[in-house]
Amino acid sequence: MATTIPDELAEQLTLLQRRIVNEERQVLVIFEGRSGRVMGRVINEFMNLLEPRGIEYTHFVPEGITSPRDMLRYLAREPAKGKIAIYDRSWYSLMVARADEGIDTYQLERLARNFERYLSNNGVVIVKFYLNISDDSMDAVAKGMQGKRKSGTFLTDDHIDPKKWRDKLVMPMIASTNMPYAPWDIIDIKDLYMTMNMVVRTFMDRTELRFDHPLKPEPVTMDTSFPNPRENADLTKEAKSYKAELNKLSAEVAELQMKLAESGRSLVLVFEGWDAAGKGGSIKRLVRSLNPRGYYVVPVAAPVGDERVHTYLWRFATRMPKPGRIVIFDRSWYGRMMVEPIEGFCTEDEYSRSAMEIRAFERLITESGGILIKFWMEISSEEQLARFDARAANPIKAWKITDEDWRNREKWDIYEEYVDRMISATNTTHAPWVVVESEDKKYGRIKVLRTVRDTLEAALKN
Repeated sequence: MATTIPDELAEQLTLLQRRIVNEERQVLVIFEGRSGRVMGRVINEFMNLLEPRGIEYTHFVPEGITSPRDMLRYLAREPAKGKIAIYDRSWYSLMVARADEGIDTYQLERLARNFERYLSNNGVVIVKFYLNISDDSMDAVAKGMQGKRKSGTFLTDDHIDPKKWRDKLVMPMIASTNMPYAPWDIIDIKDLYMTMNMVVRTFMDRTELRFDHPLKPEPVTMDTSFPNPRENADLTKEAKSYKAELNKLSAEVAELQMKLAESGRSLVLVFEGWDAAGKGGSIKRLVRSLNPRGYYVVPVAAPVGDERVHTYLWRFATRMPKPGRIVIFDRSWYGRMMVEPIEGFCTEDEYSRSAMEIRAFERLITESGGILIKFWMEISSEEQLARFDARAANPIKAWKITDEDWRNREKWDIYEEYVDRMISATNTTHAPWVVVESEDKKYGRIKVLRTVRDTLEAALKN
């Protein structure tokens, strides 16, 4: 048994971890504080009290948020079902670093509240510790805990000056993010034995309380007040000078990919639309002009494997692009607002919250330097039927048409209602929808390329 807490308490902690595994719970523990050396010792002792196969540890460096991949790394490391995730620093260290530089952290605090609310609403229990210690006693306490000596390496270099954790910066931040679904616990650091007792007992109390008395998410009415560009779609549009325009736009997009790589920004493309509306063809024409070193395509289907044991946005957070790169989602997180509610894969409450959660998710993408373009590929019901029949009759393309496609077609009116609600709830200024009239496939492909060109030109102008 461990020596830093009583044997009886260690046994209770073991039983709690077994409950987490057996009930497939998700628990996130966040450690913040002034002294990296003290934090390292406390976290290590806490981890040594747990079964290592059931924990996932991540040390986050507060610098270097230059892309959606960097910002969404926090979500990408969320706990799986049956796991405890331990964050050694988090978005709060980023807030402190920026606040010390005189940068307003209001937006970051808002994003943190939204992020933690999303995790909580989707079943993750959040425990947040602030390990409090005075500047004058940091070295003495670290040595008393047998903390590692300062070496300047990644092992003890905290990437953030402990003196930045002044009360006038930290306490307002804690107050503004001390939410019922993610409360703070301030642990005044003393000796190792007392500190570990407080950490373990607090962790158990917070976790068991949420297990036995879960917080019910606040009811949300979906805001559908944003304009819906589907209402103005003109399906009679046709491409003119298709080959010449295609070649011209392809060359321009290829040049802009180089500028994107040089800029260090990243591009996130989302393709949604009716079955057979031309998503695949448009993606194919787009990537033909790109360097394969700088992009990848993510086809999205029903969750499988690890995707089934995480919150629904996790799998998209893990595929965000590095700086200078492009990711293309062939279908996306918007399945939560179309397929899932229609097919009964999410509850009505989960569906009602989805627009709010997705707006916050997309704001994380754009506010971390990402360029986001969302395409809705539009065709008529009659054109879809004609394309279905053509596919079914063509041995080379017959694999593209499935029984599920025909079943979904029978629900066209239902899907159209959900599509309009989805667009009207997520067509924000920072992440607007582009409706692509694809009754004429060639026109649709040209519009996609032109939109990518125009958006990149505007975003990379400076």
